[in-house]
Amino acid sequence: MAEPQVIWQNTVDHGKWRVRVIRSGPYTGILQIRRDDKLVHVEGVGLAYGALFGPDIADVEEWQERAIEVIDSFAEASDAE
Repeated sequence: MAEPQVIWQNTVDHGKWRVRVIRSGPYTGILQIRRDDKLVHVEGVGLAYGALFGPDIADVEEWQERAIEVIDSFAEASDAE
């Protein structure tokens, strides 16, 4: 089986959180968020221009904002416990 094509990836909080977008179609991807190597969030995202030469900066900004929203929601949930 072929390795998935990673379009973009980053880490948050010194590597505690790993975020990446994997191509799922010509103009679509899957945003994955892992906490300590456990997959905690998955959602579909768009890829402007098909990300032929790398991700569009507007897409990256959107993915970063969404990732931080998800990560913050986990922090808020753990603070409430």
